[in-house]
Amino acid sequence: MLSDREILELAERAGKGERGALERLAGALRPLICRWALVMTGDPDDAEDVAQLVLMKTLNSIGSFDGRAKVTSWVYRITGNACLDHQRGKRQDQRLAEKAEWLAEARTPRLEDPLDDIEMKRTLRLIRTLLRGLPMAQREVFDLVDLQGLKPTEAAQLLEMNPSTLRVHLLRARRRMRKEMLAQPGERETRGNDG
Repeated sequence: MLSDREILELAERAGKGERGALERLAGALRPLICRWALVMTGDPDDAEDVAQLVLMKTLNSIGSFDGRAKVTSWVYRITGNACLDHQRGKRQDQRLAEKAEWLAEARTPRLEDPLDDIEMKRTLRLIRTLLRGLPMAQREVFDLVDLQGLKPTEAAQLLEMNPSTLRVHLLRARRRMRKEMLAQPGERETRGNDG
């Protein structure tokens, strides 16, 4: 492994356009980054993804390295943050995949009156459309609590969210959904005919 001084000299030479300096710098940092990423993620494929990202970030920003810490400490911090971001992304992808699977399996209940069945399908379509317009946090909370029937405490635990924060997101989502549903043309006509 190169010393911090050697790494910074290589970065400076690479910044001046010296051929081979950037490749040598990447070659020196890559094994270290890969090893750290593997330890942090526990998965060789994830470690490879993270290492590529970290190497690009490091090489792009090493010119702005201020020298207050060791280069290896700085790269370790970048690697740790990238691993956390990667794990969050995987959890988010997994939750979205689970929701998509649930929505695909969810069937509209058969009602005796065909008109009621049509209205139920229309309402579910409207809810799904309006749901896409909510910010992600509100969408997740509304889906888990109001559509999937989880208790707010269960949803907070699943989303790793403070229960008070979840309740705020749920309140905002419900208000926005109600406002949007009442603004739909069909809803105004129905209310006008009832009164």
